[in-house]
Amino acid sequence: MIQYYEWLPNAENVKGVDGVENELAIFTFSDIKTQYKQESIDYISKMRRPHKFDFFVIMNHVAGGIKFKVDMEEYDVQQGNHIISCVPGQIVSLESVTEDFDAHILILSQRFIDSLLVYINGIIPFRLSMSRMAVVECSEEEMIMQNIFFQAVRHAVSNKENPFRLQVAQHVMTAIFYASDKPRQISETTESLRTNADVLSKQFLELVKENFRKERQLKFYSDQMCITSRYLSRVVKECTGLSAADWIERYVILEARALLKSTNMTIQQVSDALNFPSQTFFGKYFKRRVGMSPKEYRRLG
Repeated sequence: MIQYYEWLPNAENVKGVDGVENELAIFTFSDIKTQYKQESIDYISKMRRPHKFDFFVIMNHVAGGIKFKVDMEEYDVQQGNHIISCVPGQIVSLESVTEDFDAHILILSQRFIDSLLVYINGIIPFRLSMSRMAVVECSEEEMIMQNIFFQAVRHAVSNKENPFRLQVAQHVMTAIFYASDKPRQISETTESLRTNADVLSKQFLELVKENFRKERQLKFYSDQMCITSRYLSRVVKECTGLSAADWIERYVILEARALLKSTNMTIQQVSDALNFPSQTFFGKYFKRRVGMSPKEYRRLG
């Protein structure tokens, strides 16, 4: 099965990592790499297997190369000046890193992000805050600002004598947000406030993330939310660009593709894991959406 991490194991106990109560962790990759090598831990092998995070990962990529997959799409990022990010629920696997790879890495829990949105008065619409863009190339000036941001947050978190360091980090991030161009960009959108549709869309995607292996009918989700299926489909399409049914299929197919490519599970076992009534039904469902049978997809590797 796909490895699932609610938080990085013992993150705060790793030398070189500054963290607060499984809410925020911040470190530089080269520091962690050195420690792992000293302790003979093959971190690359551990991360090559597909896994999911229940937290946000933001990397200021400053040197070297990295290859990874997000939701089965491969990225090959060379040299620096990139922001690499993953959001909760995405399927991630690390293919390789070059010896000179380095990045400043910030990990934020979903709860921390939710509380941060309260600090900035909820002005980020859900459709912007849910961005699934994995790699963004930055200018030199943008990277300088990103690294200043990283250092400011790390300085706040590293002061372990301050019992309010998590709140300090929130305020630092809030100040940086308001000093950036983001508020202006948001104000230029047609809807600058988080609407009821945004809230419903977020609730829907959380339900899908929890239930897609067993529930693929839109009615299940609309009943859970006490709204009609037609209304649910309309607001999700409006906020995300995909229909509610498309999102359910997306989660099912991504999980199936990851299991077929990266585990030794039989096709029958994958079908059972996703609660299809039979392997034949699963095969037809998969072929209709991917264009080939599960067996062919696995064989093509």
